[in-house]
Amino acid sequence: MSAERPAQPSPAALVALGAALRPGGRPSPALTRRIETAARLFAAGRAPLVLVTGGATGAGPLSEAEAMRRALAALGVPEAAILVEDRARDTLENARLSIPILRRAGVERAVLVTDRIHMPRALVLFRLLGMPAEPAACEAPAGWRGAIYRAREAVSLPLHAVRAVGLRLRDGRG
Repeated sequence: MSAERPAQPSPAALVALGAALRPGGRPSPALTRRIETAARLFAAGRAPLVLVTGGATGAGPLSEAEAMRRALAALGVPEAAILVEDRARDTLENARLSIPILRRAGVERAVLVTDRIHMPRALVLFRLLGMPAEPAACEAPAGWRGAIYRAREAVSLPLHAVRAVGLRLRDGRG
């Protein structure tokens, strides 16, 4: 009689998506929530790597990814466990530019760290571009800020999804 071993989960990485920086490169409240969530999940052993993704926004000399890298290191995430994608300007580029980095690191599954309202778009885009993804949502703004954020997502999700399908077709992965 042989005992069956449970299937090992595929290698995963946390993927912390960028958000606005304040003047001087300080993380905005949204970016701070994502950083803190990624650090907490890393410390809990959810994944052995954290990829931070987000380009320079003009709010200072740092990219969103570099600000996240520094903050995660200050929160105890080892530098060797942090991967950096520092060119993305939007959620579609977060997915398109992060997936090759994840693949080179042997990652087969992304655990996305972003606001709850932003999560559906992030999941759709990573999955459409070929990376299995699961959510690890942080809280999102409430009140009028939350309403504006939800309205933006209602427009952005279908537009980015169409762009992602176009990229798949262009790359012959229809």
